[in-house]
Amino acid sequence: RWESWEERVPRYEQPSPFQFAKIMVPTKENVLYTYLLRMTKVVQKPVLFVGDPGTAKTVTIQNFINSQAPDKHLKLNLNFSSRTTSFDVQNNIVDNVDKRTGHIYGPPAGKQLLIFIDDMNMPIVDTYGTQEPIALLLFLVGRGCMYDRGKDLDLRVYKDLQFSAAMGPPGGGRN
Repeated sequence: RWESWEERVPRYEQPSPFQFAKIMVPTKENVLYTYLLRMTKVVQKPVLFVGDPGTAKTVTIQNFINSQAPDKHLKLNLNFSSRTTSFDVQNNIVDNVDKRTGHIYGPPAGKQLLIFIDDMNMPIVDTYGTQEPIALLLFLVGRGCMYDRGKDLDLRVYKDLQFSAAMGPPGGGRN
Protein backbone atom coordinates (compact mmCIF):
# COMPACT_ATOMS: atom_id res chain seq x y z
CA ARG A 1 0.00 0.00 0.00
CA TRP A 2 1.24 3.48 -0.88
CA GLU A 3 1.75 5.88 1.96
CA SER A 4 2.21 9.62 1.48
CA TRP A 5 5.07 11.42 3.19
CA GLU A 6 2.57 13.75 4.88
CA GLU A 7 1.28 10.78 6.90
CA ARG A 8 4.76 10.14 8.29
CA VAL A 9 5.38 13.68 9.56
CA PRO A 10 5.60 13.59 13.38
CA ARG A 11 3.84 16.16 15.49
CA TYR A 12 5.92 19.25 16.38
CA GLU A 13 7.30 19.25 19.91
CA GLN A 14 8.87 22.36 21.38
CA PRO A 15 12.46 21.79 22.54
CA SER A 16 12.82 21.72 26.30
CA PRO A 17 14.43 23.87 27.57
CA PHE A 18 13.41 26.20 24.76
CA GLN A 19 16.31 27.21 22.54
CA PHE A 20 15.57 29.04 19.33
CA ALA A 21 18.51 27.44 17.50
CA LYS A 22 17.15 23.94 18.26
CA ILE A 23 13.75 24.48 16.67
CA MET A 24 13.12 21.96 13.90
CA VAL A 25 9.61 21.91 12.54
CA PRO A 26 8.99 18.52 10.91
CA THR A 27 7.91 18.69 7.27
CA LYS A 28 7.32 16.05 4.63
CA GLU A 29 10.60 17.09 2.99
CA ASN A 30 12.85 16.57 6.03
CA VAL A 31 11.05 13.28 6.80
CA LEU A 32 11.79 12.17 3.23
CA TYR A 33 15.42 13.35 3.36
CA THR A 34 16.00 11.67 6.72
CA TYR A 35 14.63 8.44 5.26
CA LEU A 36 16.98 8.76 2.27
CA LEU A 37 19.92 9.36 4.62
CA ARG A 38 19.00 6.27 6.63
CA MET A 39 18.80 4.13 3.46
CA THR A 40 22.10 5.40 2.02
CA LYS A 41 23.76 4.63 5.35
CA VAL A 42 22.37 1.09 5.31
CA VAL A 43 23.82 0.42 1.85
CA GLN A 44 26.96 2.45 2.68
CA LYS A 45 26.72 4.85 -0.24
CA PRO A 46 27.54 8.58 -0.23
CA VAL A 47 24.73 11.11 -0.57
CA LEU A 48 24.66 14.69 -1.84
CA PHE A 49 21.77 17.07 -1.14
CA VAL A 50 21.45 19.98 -3.58
CA GLY A 51 19.00 22.80 -3.00
CA ASP A 52 18.45 26.49 -2.61
CA PRO A 53 19.50 28.26 0.60
CA GLY A 54 17.06 27.80 3.46
CA THR A 55 15.78 24.37 2.44
CA ALA A 56 17.16 22.70 5.61
CA LYS A 57 19.76 20.55 3.87
CA THR A 58 22.43 21.14 6.51
CA VAL A 59 20.08 20.92 9.50
CA THR A 60 18.53 17.68 8.25
CA ILE A 61 21.90 15.99 7.71
CA GLN A 62 23.31 17.26 11.03
CA ASN A 63 20.22 16.09 12.93
CA PHE A 64 20.53 12.67 11.31
CA ILE A 65 24.23 12.40 12.16
CA ASN A 66 23.62 13.58 15.74
CA SER A 67 20.91 10.92 16.14
CA GLN A 68 23.37 8.08 15.47
CA ALA A 69 24.68 6.04 18.39
CA PRO A 70 27.85 7.75 19.71
CA ASP A 71 29.33 4.42 20.80
CA LYS A 72 29.33 3.26 17.15
CA HIS A 73 29.93 6.51 15.27
CA LEU A 74 32.36 9.42 15.13
CA LYS A 75 31.43 12.72 13.47
CA LEU A 76 33.46 14.99 11.21
CA ASN A 77 32.01 18.24 9.83
CA LEU A 78 33.85 19.94 6.98
CA ASN A 79 32.63 23.40 5.98
CA PHE A 80 33.97 24.34 2.57
CA SER A 81 34.74 27.89 1.49
CA SER A 82 36.53 29.48 -1.45
CA ARG A 83 39.77 29.07 0.52
CA THR A 84 39.41 25.34 1.26
CA THR A 85 42.23 23.27 -0.24
CA SER A 86 42.58 19.55 -0.85
CA PHE A 87 45.35 19.60 1.76
CA ASP A 88 42.88 20.94 4.37
CA VAL A 89 40.39 18.17 3.55
CA GLN A 90 43.02 15.44 3.66
CA ASN A 91 44.45 16.68 6.97
CA ASN A 92 40.99 16.78 8.56
CA ILE A 93 40.25 13.21 7.51
CA VAL A 94 43.70 11.89 8.47
CA ASP A 95 43.42 13.57 11.91
CA ASN A 96 40.18 11.65 12.58
CA VAL A 97 41.33 8.14 11.70
CA ASP A 98 43.78 5.66 13.21
CA LYS A 99 46.24 3.29 11.59
CA ARG A 100 44.82 -0.23 11.68
CA THR A 101 47.26 -2.52 9.89
CA GLY A 102 49.82 -1.88 7.17
CA HIS A 103 48.37 0.77 4.88
CA ILE A 104 44.80 0.50 6.22
CA TYR A 105 43.31 3.42 8.16
CA GLY A 106 39.93 4.10 9.70
CA PRO A 107 38.10 5.11 12.85
CA PRO A 108 38.68 3.00 15.98
CA ALA A 109 37.56 -0.63 15.63
CA GLY A 110 33.80 -1.07 15.71
CA LYS A 111 33.08 2.56 14.79
CA GLN A 112 32.15 4.37 11.62
CA LEU A 113 33.27 7.91 10.76
CA LEU A 114 30.34 10.00 9.49
CA ILE A 115 31.77 12.79 7.34
CA PHE A 116 29.52 15.73 6.45
CA ILE A 117 30.71 18.27 3.88
CA ASP A 118 28.73 21.52 3.86
CA ASP A 119 28.82 24.01 0.96
CA MET A 120 30.64 21.45 -1.14
CA ASN A 121 30.64 23.59 -4.29
CA MET A 122 32.34 26.60 -2.67
CA PRO A 123 36.06 25.87 -3.36
CA ILE A 124 37.58 28.02 -6.06
CA VAL A 125 38.01 26.60 -9.56
CA ASP A 126 41.71 26.26 -10.40
CA THR A 127 43.56 26.86 -13.68
CA TYR A 128 42.59 23.41 -14.98
CA GLY A 129 38.87 23.83 -14.32
CA THR A 130 38.80 21.56 -11.27
CA GLN A 131 38.09 22.10 -7.61
CA GLU A 132 40.92 20.33 -5.80
CA PRO A 133 39.02 19.43 -2.59
CA ILE A 134 36.20 17.88 -4.61
CA ALA A 135 38.67 16.00 -6.85
CA LEU A 136 40.31 14.55 -3.73
CA LEU A 137 36.92 13.50 -2.32
CA LEU A 138 36.00 11.92 -5.65
CA PHE A 139 39.21 9.87 -5.55
CA LEU A 140 38.65 8.87 -1.91
CA VAL A 141 34.97 7.95 -2.33
CA GLY A 142 35.52 6.19 -5.67
CA ARG A 143 38.64 4.23 -4.78
CA GLY A 144 38.59 4.17 -0.99
CA CYS A 145 42.14 5.46 -0.73
CA MET A 146 44.37 8.56 -0.77
CA TYR A 147 48.07 9.06 -1.24
CA ASP A 148 50.06 10.24 1.76
CA ARG A 149 51.60 13.60 0.93
CA GLY A 150 54.90 12.71 2.59
CA LYS A 151 58.07 12.00 0.65
CA ASP A 152 57.13 8.35 -0.05
CA LEU A 153 53.62 9.02 -1.46
CA ASP A 154 52.29 5.82 0.16
CA LEU A 155 48.82 4.73 -0.87
CA ARG A 156 46.59 4.54 2.21
CA VAL A 157 43.32 2.61 2.20
CA TYR A 158 40.47 4.07 4.29
CA LYS A 159 37.72 1.89 5.77
CA ASP A 160 34.43 2.59 7.57
CA LEU A 161 33.87 6.12 6.24
CA GLN A 162 30.36 7.35 5.37
CA PHE A 163 30.04 10.56 3.33
CA SER A 164 27.15 13.02 3.13
CA ALA A 165 27.27 16.49 1.64
CA ALA A 166 25.11 19.53 0.96
CA MET A 167 25.45 22.34 -1.53
CA GLY A 168 23.49 25.03 -3.27
CA PRO A 169 22.94 25.05 -7.02
CA PRO A 170 25.68 26.67 -9.14
CA GLY A 171 25.61 30.44 -9.44
CA GLY A 172 25.76 33.39 -7.07
CA GLY A 173 29.38 32.82 -6.04
CA ARG A 174 29.06 29.03 -6.00
CA ASN A 175 30.85 26.82 -8.52
